[in-house]
Amino acid sequence: MAEPRDEREPFSAGAVARQLDYCTFCPKMCRHACPVSTASGKETYIPQAKMDRLNQLRLGRSRWNAESTDPLWACTGCRHCTVYCDHGNEPGLVLLTGRAAAVDHGVPHPALVGYSERFRAREQRLSQQLHTAFPGKLATEGDIGYWPGCDAIDKGTDDIAAALALFERTGIDAKIVDAPQACAGYPLLAAGHTDLFRWHAGRVAQALRGFRKVAVNCSACLYAMRAQYAAEGVSLRAEIVSLADVLAPAAGNLACPVQRKSVYYHDPCYNARYNDVVEQPRRALSQLAEVRELAWNKQDTECCGGGGLLPKTMPQIADQMSKRRLAEVQAAGGGMVVTSCATCAFMLKRNAPPSVEVANLATAIAKLSETPFTAPETPADDEP
Repeated sequence: MAEPRDEREPFSAGAVARQLDYCTFCPKMCRHACPVSTASGKETYIPQAKMDRLNQLRLGRSRWNAESTDPLWACTGCRHCTVYCDHGNEPGLVLLTGRAAAVDHGVPHPALVGYSERFRAREQRLSQQLHTAFPGKLATEGDIGYWPGCDAIDKGTDDIAAALALFERTGIDAKIVDAPQACAGYPLLAAGHTDLFRWHAGRVAQALRGFRKVAVNCSACLYAMRAQYAAEGVSLRAEIVSLADVLAPAAGNLACPVQRKSVYYHDPCYNARYNDVVEQPRRALSQLAEVRELAWNKQDTECCGGGGLLPKTMPQIADQMSKRRLAEVQAAGGGMVVTSCATCAFMLKRNAPPSVEVANLATAIAKLSETPFTAPETPADDEP
């Protein structure tokens, strides 16, 4: 497992100022790598322009209002721009400080007004929903805890059911984490509520204390637990891994189909560029299918539009990003696209053309290995 990054350095005052200055005077070398600006066609959404806008706000040259802060929200934190930055600047992290400052100045994004209360209400609803859907499958302690992620509970219970079926079939001692929380809290950071994120992280840490290891089905949750908790002074006793880390060795114990299908694999941005979860899902899938690569893959993957609360702040742009991601598969005649993040799966599914099937990793492995599972019916809600 890769060592967690120290997320505190990009958030220090000196580091933020330096990165803002570097980006402000940069000749826009990373502009091609921003999926938000590409999908929207807006020059004000390229990384250099967003960082320059935040710099002008920091220096007092612009007033804090809804119009001046709009570009701060045009980012999924996908980190593709950082891949092409000679200085290693982190716009995806620095812009979070800008969002927090906007909230402090009383100008949250219009779509996120009252978000902290909405987040808390959704947590309560999803926790109850999980208990209702999977009675007897939750625990507060054990060898491996399974953290489905809020989008899986809300919109992808088939993937939770598939994961549980695979655990049982391969002898993995894993139970769903029984906690009042459904989300690791990353959306609170993305909404600019740093203090609430720190408080929420402490509560999640308490809920995970009884497990030796926790397998996470959401790339943003995985990143938050591994790196951002520590940056906020919250420590975890359990080892935090991706669900792919657990399923990859187990997939070898499943029966390989006589006729192996071909599947495309979509790398979630946070897994590929923050969490170092790249080969594990490919190893799991390769036991059962021929894995095909998209043109933009691994550390150079394209974002599906699901991060940074973009589906809430700029939903049309977020959907356009998903459609762009699947256009390559559609042009090749269609097929199955597999990913390893509940949010990516949701975004890609709702924007998939008829010729493209989208499945999260556990569901794909269950289908390919003919492992039966039944997903309970649950009401869905688009509130992130």
